[in-house]
Amino acid sequence: MIRLTARRVRILEAIAAHIAAHGVGPSVRELGRAVGLASSSSVAHQLAQLESGGLLVRAGRAWSTAELTGTAVRRLAASR
Repeated sequence: MIRLTARRVRILEAIAAHIAAHGVGPSVRELGRAVGLASSSSVAHQLAQLESGGLLVRAGRAWSTAELTGTAVRRLAASR
């Protein structure tokens, strides 16, 4: 099971908020700005970790198609 660090929690919350507001996930750069990461490769690395841990799924290759899984929603709720 992937460990939810404070950074990963912020990323998941930012994705959920962006989807709620816009109907799609944020781009890597938008997500980086939202969570305070300057490097898009750092954001992509965190997203890949969350995806391999079963907390994100993508419909295509772009990260903007990412959605939180039910497991991610439950773990976010438990971390609050």
